[in-house]
Amino acid sequence: MAVSGRLYTITFKNVTISAVQDALACFAGSTMKFGLHQINLGQITGTTVANCRVRVLYLPATVTAGSGGSTPTPQKTAAGDAAATVTAHANDTTQATTGGTAVEIYNDVWNTVNGFVWYPPIPGRPPIATISTAVTVSLDTALSSLVCNGTMTVEEI
Repeated sequence: MAVSGRLYTITFKNVTISAVQDALACFAGSTMKFGLHQINLGQITGTTVANCRVRVLYLPATVTAGSGGSTPTPQKTAAGDAAATVTAHANDTTQATTGGTAVEIYNDVWNTVNGFVWYPPIPGRPPIATISTAVTVSLDTALSSLVCNGTMTVEEI
């Protein structure tokens, strides 16, 4: 089933990452759910291979947002669209938690020289975060002070 809603991007740029953190997080509000379409992570200062465990987590219940990072405004991708109702966090060194059991949507390694790109395994069928839930991109390995950029693309439905 393809979804049909408004697309938004959540980004951070030129952030030095040296600790375990939620690189990106998107939180559904009380009226709108969202689909997760894409995640990109890259860095611009490292020249040697470093591998960082990265997980995409769905937080299903009683979500507490992380802290220590920033709260970027989700950016609309079409000029006439309304502002997003989802909220976002980036680079939270205190990671988000859930009162339920977190679900691993994806578990892999980011080779920092090559970058990290994630798309849903079945085109047109993104994982869906329901009302009052969240999705995080968890970096589970500390990096050696790399200047990084990241993007998460979500669709409100």
